[in-house]
Amino acid sequence: MRGKPLYPFLVTAFLGILLMIVLSFVGNVQQAEIAQEGEEGENGEAEEQEFDDPIELGEHVYEQNCLSCHGGDLEGGSGPALNDGSYDQEAILTAIEEGPGSMPGGLVSGEEAEAVAEYILNENE
Repeated sequence: MRGKPLYPFLVTAFLGILLMIVLSFVGNVQQAEIAQEGEEGENGEAEEQEFDDPIELGEHVYEQNCLSCHGGDLEGGSGPALNDGSYDQEAILTAIEEGPGSMPGGLVSGEEAEAVAEYILNENE
């Protein structure tokens, strides 16, 4: 064992670490591209869904913003249950706007907030 036996190991370690950094960078770039493609339609533009029925819009907005806390059937979870019929449209809109308790206020507004209120009231009928 003459010379410098550590050099081959250091070179191998350096190349391995460099390879991991390069692959991580490439993976992050590809992940961002894949996520962007998922949001775009066939023509490369972001697709916007249009709903003729406000209840369908409300359901869509609810699924995107409310479902994780209030549950799929409005049964509650980390947020209160919304399926007991104790809320009227004004109370729902106020809650969406102000965000009572740990709920953040202003998650949705305007037409979307009204559609969510209609969806919740419709589900409670």
